[in-house]
Amino acid sequence: MDIGNWQSFLDRWSAQWIAAQDLLDPEEYDEEDVAAGLGFPPAGEQGTAALEERLGTRLPPSYRAFLQASNGWRYTGTAVYLLGVAEDVHWHRDPLGLTPLYEENLDERSGQDEILRAGMWKRSLQLSLDSDMTDVLLDPGDVGEDGEWPVYVYKGWSGEYPDRYDSFADYMEAMYREFHRGYSDRPEFDNEVTRELDASVERARLACLAGGDVDELLVVLDRAGSFGRERARRLRDQMAAMLGPAGYLADTVDLDDPLYVREILPVVVAAEVRYGGSTDEEWFLRRYEEKDRPRVEAALRDAKERTFRYEAPGPFGRAVTEAREQARWGDTDAAWRTLAAGVAEWEPYGPEQVAPVGLMADPVLGPVITPERGRRLLRTARGGAERRRTGPLPDVPAVGSGAVSVAVPEVVPVVEAAPAVVAVAEADPVPEAGLGWLAGERGEHSYRLVFVHGVTPEALAERLGAKGPLLAPCNEQDMWGLRHWSRGRGRGDAVFRVGSCAGGWTFAFERGPETLQPGRLSGLDAEVSRGTWAISIWSERHQAADEAFPDAFRFSYAEDGRERFGSTARGGGAESTGTPPEGLDPALFGAALVDGSGPRLDRDAETRALDAVAGTFGVALPRFAVRHGRLHAARGTSWIRPPGPGERYLTFSRIRGGTGS
Repeated sequence: MDIGNWQSFLDRWSAQWIAAQDLLDPEEYDEEDVAAGLGFPPAGEQGTAALEERLGTRLPPSYRAFLQASNGWRYTGTAVYLLGVAEDVHWHRDPLGLTPLYEENLDERSGQDEILRAGMWKRSLQLSLDSDMTDVLLDPGDVGEDGEWPVYVYKGWSGEYPDRYDSFADYMEAMYREFHRGYSDRPEFDNEVTRELDASVERARLACLAGGDVDELLVVLDRAGSFGRERARRLRDQMAAMLGPAGYLADTVDLDDPLYVREILPVVVAAEVRYGGSTDEEWFLRRYEEKDRPRVEAALRDAKERTFRYEAPGPFGRAVTEAREQARWGDTDAAWRTLAAGVAEWEPYGPEQVAPVGLMADPVLGPVITPERGRRLLRTARGGAERRRTGPLPDVPAVGSGAVSVAVPEVVPVVEAAPAVVAVAEADPVPEAGLGWLAGERGEHSYRLVFVHGVTPEALAERLGAKGPLLAPCNEQDMWGLRHWSRGRGRGDAVFRVGSCAGGWTFAFERGPETLQPGRLSGLDAEVSRGTWAISIWSERHQAADEAFPDAFRFSYAEDGRERFGSTARGGGAESTGTPPEGLDPALFGAALVDGSGPRLDRDAETRALDAVAGTFGVALPRFAVRHGRLHAARGTSWIRPPGPGERYLTFSRIRGGTGS
């Protein structure tokens, strides 16, 4: 970067540092330091030229310009006490012998940045003259198009790679921000820069509520946050959480504040559960006061058990309730449209909130908000009461307009308010028609799928032998854990998810079911159709199908407790019974799935068969909900094991060329 007016920049820094010393304890106050300030008289052209002659090279532009304003600098960052005095800077020469340590890690895969870093120790100019085991090195071996040399800062006590800055100006600007961060928690630290930073944050908040450009607003908030302005970090974290996996959110811990309790805390504990694994909860709870820990423990429980329900006041709260009901049964597209239409009526809890961030912690609704959809919500004008109170957005210079000094952050650009309601159709992903996408899944993708018409998901789970009420909504990862927990205890339970889809159909879906055994197949295919009609599909694929473990595909159609048509393809052979429903071509099943493919199913033929079923019956499995969302789960009776004591299954076998019963 180009600081431009070095004298103005350094004078401002020194004056603010002097003023900040009044905030220190008297024992930390050094009157001589304060009287001297941070800078020195300029080296001038003569002193700069003498240094270049001694070094045998011309200095990079920004360090040269710095010397014209001040021959050195004190207290640059937390560990460098004297920097850059022309008479004392010298070639580093790698006195600690770090070059071999870095070079031994190089190989043919090493990038250019790694190669340059390994070689810079011997050739760099040492700028730090008094420090706490910290080297500030200018590298002449990596000259940019602008003539600048990068700066490396190596903290010998850290054991980490050196930090790299593109130029001396970049390094000094970063150290100026670090100085500000060191005093940002003191309200008394007040100057023209902190005031302009805080004003830019407020303008960014209003622009965000008006649906302003998300990326430009993030730049402004990031800039203010880099100076330690905590409000900028809080607002920025809320926006970022709407654009991706929500994690830590900067905020003041206050369990009496509804913003923290209802929006921030749920996101924080959800991230702890998601990333913490076996992390000691006691360590997490130590962040909170003793009196608050029971409430935080309850929030952790809600996150673990997926029972947290995001709630919001007013009309948006009603939209959230409606959307959850849609999403938990699989209609995630409708849930998204409901949220997108309702967010215009969302109101923040106060001036420290710009988005309904707690929505991202809801186990059912959070997955509905993809990064693209989160951006759409942020681009929707919302918080109407707040915007009406504050009036129109101020007319301010655009980012990068050059209207302010480099030491003062850029301000929020002029924004045009977004439409009150998002054009939701543009944000919706292209829907996957039919069922054919199931055959296109990569890798091991065995699945069991049952459709029943005119029954509720709870009733379908009961027909499939569900034991007890439905479980909390689960995603695919949750289901993997449930399935392996069951099988690890020697139980043959089926573990599946249920939901609703178009045309009055209800579905049950299990990925990775037990091995298909047609000779012991239970009568559930027919039993689930009592009083209605049902479709059952079972596809089994193996990573390396062979004669011992061939792929298999079974399709069954049943009405009122009786199977009307069934077809099984396996091991290079196929068999069918009954009459297919009108409009469904039986040639798509059986031999067509295995013809010429031996023990492996023909993927294209499976796709055609699945899409034919979808077209004939008007069914579709909601791909987004199954792959990315959470649906209610159930543990049911094994679909293949023999009946246990007190159980009765309808079982049947097939004889090639005949009818089995």
